[in-house]
Amino acid sequence: MLMKFSRVLLAASLVAFASTSLKAEQRKELIWPPREQIRIPVLRTAVTLPGPPGATLEAPLKSLLVGVPLADVGFPNGFRLSNLGGRREVYIPVPQGIELSLADLVLSYDDVSAHDARRSLEIMVNDRSVSALALDGKSAARTARIPLANAVVREGFLKITFLYSGAATQDRCIDVRYVGDSITVRPESIVEFEIGITGIANITPTAALMPKDVAILLSNVTPTPADIAAALSLSRSLSATGRHVTFYHGVNTMPALVDPENRRRWVRGLVVVGAYNRIADRLDRAVPTTAGMKGSIDTNQGISAARIGGTPVLLLTDPSSPRAGRLLENPSLAALRDTASASVGPTSTSNGSTIRVSFDELGLVPAQAEVFGRADLAVAIATRSLPIGTRPSRLNLDVMVAPDGAGEKAVVSAFVNERFLASSVAAIGEPTRLDFALPDGLVGSVANIRTVVQRRSAQADCRFEPQGYPAEILGSSSIILSAADPTAKDFSDLATLWAKRVEILLPYEISADPLKTITAVANVLNALSKETAPIEVRYLEVGAAAAPGAPFIAVSNIAPVGTDQRVHFDRGRVTITDRAGNSLLDIGGLTSGAVAQIVTSNTYSGLWIRSLSLDGSLPAAPAVNLNRGDVALLDKTGVALALSTERDTLVQVSYVDQRSFLTNLDQFRPWILGGIWVMVTLTVLVVLQRIYRRRHAAAGE
Repeated sequence: MLMKFSRVLLAASLVAFASTSLKAEQRKELIWPPREQIRIPVLRTAVTLPGPPGATLEAPLKSLLVGVPLADVGFPNGFRLSNLGGRREVYIPVPQGIELSLADLVLSYDDVSAHDARRSLEIMVNDRSVSALALDGKSAARTARIPLANAVVREGFLKITFLYSGAATQDRCIDVRYVGDSITVRPESIVEFEIGITGIANITPTAALMPKDVAILLSNVTPTPADIAAALSLSRSLSATGRHVTFYHGVNTMPALVDPENRRRWVRGLVVVGAYNRIADRLDRAVPTTAGMKGSIDTNQGISAARIGGTPVLLLTDPSSPRAGRLLENPSLAALRDTASASVGPTSTSNGSTIRVSFDELGLVPAQAEVFGRADLAVAIATRSLPIGTRPSRLNLDVMVAPDGAGEKAVVSAFVNERFLASSVAAIGEPTRLDFALPDGLVGSVANIRTVVQRRSAQADCRFEPQGYPAEILGSSSIILSAADPTAKDFSDLATLWAKRVEILLPYEISADPLKTITAVANVLNALSKETAPIEVRYLEVGAAAAPGAPFIAVSNIAPVGTDQRVHFDRGRVTITDRAGNSLLDIGGLTSGAVAQIVTSNTYSGLWIRSLSLDGSLPAAPAVNLNRGDVALLDKTGVALALSTERDTLVQVSYVDQRSFLTNLDQFRPWILGGIWVMVTLTVLVVLQRIYRRRHAAAGE
C-alpha cells in the first residue's frame, strides 16, 4: 500500500513539473525572442538594412587616415645610413586643435649590401623602442608597417629615432668599408594619423595634414582676377611644401577626396576659391561664424575650414584680395589652430639685409652626417628666396667637424653646382670657415652647395670598433649679396625682379576656361617667384597689348607694348638652326606648346608667353624649370629647349621666309658646287680638244 502511494505521488510530481516547464517555455517564447535573433550592436563599414534584396547602405566612418611624409619635415631626399652603423632623429610636427591619434609608421626603404653581414634597423619613438627590422641587403623599395598606437606626442612633436647597426664577423678587427652596405629611408615614408570626421574643422590642422595631392577648385563660373591670383598664390605656397597641385574649374568637376577602394584614406586635399554660396550646398554643415565687436565674420571675407563628406577642406571666399592664399606658408598660420574662419588683413614684410643673409634667416634645414671615412653635406638655396634686387656673389660656409678619436684631421671641400671652389683642413674645437667668391653665371635659379668631409680612416688597424664622428653645416653660414641687374638676361634673373610684386596679364577670353593657362603660369611662378611676393592679375581686352606696371608675366598672342622681341612671329616661319644654318626645330610647324621669352615693356622686365596652339592654350606640364637662356620652347613635358639670343650658343633663331639671297643659296651649296665642277670640267675638255685639233692640223700640213 505504501509502495503504491509512492508511485502515485511520483507520477503526480512528474506531471506537475512537466506542466510547469511547458508554461515557463511558453512564457519565455512570448516574452523573449529566439536566442539566434539576439544581436549586439556593432559599428561596421557596411550594414544591411531592411529593403529590397541586395540593397546595402554604408555606415558613416568615425575617422580618416592621413599620412605625413618625411619629405614634408625636412628630408626631401630621405636619408642614408651606411658603414654598419648610424643614427638619425626625425621630428614629426603634430597639429593641435583637431581630434587626432597616431596610427602607423609606414616605412619605405632600400636595403643594399655587397657582402654578407648581420644588420638591423631599430626604430624608437620618444626614445622607446617600438620595432627592429632584420636586413638582408637584397631588397629595394621594401615597406614595413609599424604600429604607433601607444606613442604619446610631446610638446607638439613626435620624435622618431632610427638606429642602424651591423657586423660582418665576430671579430671587431675589420674595415667596415669593404662590406659596401647602406640603408636608405625614402622620403615617401609616412607617419599615419587618424583624424575625426565630425565636429568643426580648424584651419591650421587642415592645412598641415593635407595629403601630397591637392586640388584647387575655382568654383565661380567666370573666375575674377582676384580668384586667379588667389589660386596662383595657393599653388605657390603648397608647392613650396612639396605638394602636387591640380586645378579644377566648376563645382561639378570636384575630384574624389578619399580612396575609392578604402574610404578611410584621405588621398587628396581640397581648397575652394570663389564665392561661398557656390559651394555651400556641398558642405556637411554651414561654416560657423565667430562673434566679434561688429557682429560676426562674413563667410565671404577670408579663409574658412569646413567638411565635405567628413573630409576637411579649406575655403578661400574673399573676393577682393588674394592675400589669404599666401597664408598657408606663413608662420602666423599656427595661430589659427582653434579657428574655423578668419579674415586676412594686409601685411608688410621687411626686405632684410641686402648685404648678407644667413642660412638661419633663409630657414634652411641644417645638413648633418656621421663621418666614417667620407660624408657629403648638401644644401640647396633658391635665388628667389634672396632679398629683393640682390644676387649671390660670395659664400661663407661654417662647417663644424667633430675631432677624430685617433687624432686624424679631416679635410673639408666645397662644391657649388658641382664646381670645386674651396678646400681646407678642418679646425678642431671651432667651426671651419670657407670663404670664396661665386663666379659670374655659376648660380642660376638654384645654388646647390655640397660640402665633402673626408678623413683617413683608422678602422682597419684594430684600434677601435667602427665609429662615426658628426659634421654639420652651421646656420651661421651666410651668402654675401650684391646688386642685381635691373634688366633680366636669363630666366633666373626674373626671380629677384619678381620678389616684391609680380603682375599677371591674361586675355579676357581665358576667364571662361582658366584651365587653359593657369597650370603653366603657376609652374613658372612656383619655380621663380618668392612665396611672399604679392600676385596681381589683370585681364586684357580683346586685341589689346599688355602694358605692365610692374615686373610681369604676359600671356597673349600680341607682344607687350614697346617690346624688343627676341623671337618675332611676324617675319614668317620661325626655326631653330645650328651655326651652319641646318634646321633643328621648326616652330612654325608646331600646333601645340608655347614660346616663352624675356622682354622689357614700360621699363619693366618680364616674361611673354605666346601659345602655339589654335585654341590659345598653354601646355600643362608637371613642372617648368626655367634657368638659363632668354627664349624657351615649352611643351607638355616642361622646357623642351632653352637658348640665349645674346650669348654665343650652338643654336640660334632663324626666319626661313626672310633669308638673304646668299643664305637661300647656301642650302643649294652641294648642287652649286657640283654644277661649277661640271662646267669647269667641260671647259677644260673643250680647251684640250681645241689644242689637240690644232696640233693635229699642224702635223698634217
